[in-house]
Amino acid sequence: MNVIIFGKNYNPSDSLVKITEKKCAKLAKRLGDGAELKFTVTLENEDYTTDLYVTSDKGDFRVSATSRSPFDNIDAVIPRLEGQLRKQKDIDENGRRQDGKND
Repeated sequence: MNVIIFGKNYNPSDSLVKITEKKCAKLAKRLGDGAELKFTVTLENEDYTTDLYVTSDKGDFRVSATSRSPFDNIDAVIPRLEGQLRKQKDIDENGRRQDGKND
């Protein structure tokens, strides 16, 4: 899994990078080894916006959060992404079951 962190009007600190990589390690099981996570942290008017773009075999996902702290945004986008992954898994499983029932 590849984690990339960009900054617009902001230079991501080493601690933010380490914490982000640590929290993303939990997602490796769900996304697979070939996944790429791109974080873009933007500073505008004292607010930090974190956009997360995920490209993987399971699909492409986008999550965003805005707050006064980039660390709070990381704590917000990871659970939102996990929710999207759960929803996609349910859709995939239900689709398979429906296909099997129609036979």
